[in-house]
Amino acid sequence: MILPGMAKDDVVLVKADGDRIEGLKAVVSMRRIVTFQTENEIEPKDVMIKECADGGQEAYLVLDPVFNRTQDGIPEHYQITVRKIDVPE
Repeated sequence: MILPGMAKDDVVLVKADGDRIEGLKAVVSMRRIVTFQTENEIEPKDVMIKECADGGQEAYLVLDPVFNRTQDGIPEHYQITVRKIDVPE
């Protein structure tokens, strides 16, 4: 179970139309990203860019964003199936 306090990765959401939403916190793994910041809709074909501690970046293509409502004490959140891609220019 992932809780909000565990979301420590800095992520930028790049919408399919090019809009950038910065300052998101998430838990990033190779095939899934979880974020409790749900004020912005996350859709297939969006890209999430993780800012790495060494100054580098990793990019992930959103394949299947699943929005989960508050349940059993866990706040609403997205569980997003992703695929790692090259960082867009």
